[in-house]
Amino acid sequence: MGLVTMLALLVGAGALASLPQATVGDEPVAIVFPFWMGQAEAVARSFSAGDRVLRTGRLASIVIVAPRPESVSLPQGAWLSLKLVGLAGCLDGAVAPGERP
Repeated sequence: MGLVTMLALLVGAGALASLPQATVGDEPVAIVFPFWMGQAEAVARSFSAGDRVLRTGRLASIVIVAPRPESVSLPQGAWLSLKLVGLAGCLDGAVAPGERP
């Protein structure tokens, strides 16, 4: 049982480490909060950190913000920030023109 748990933790950590981390650029960034945090609170925390909120993500706990300097710290309670490029819409809740919701 311990081996299975350790393997699951290692695979999860590897998957998390392979995600495209947010860097300085001109692409929007997804700020990921804990899944139990509501949309209103996640957006409020992003605003209070000085981020320009563009929209929410697929989950209520994901907030898409304008490009941000790498030196800016995450909003209080946020787990991580990720570039949207390369994630093929996994975090972004926006609907492309002509696409059905």
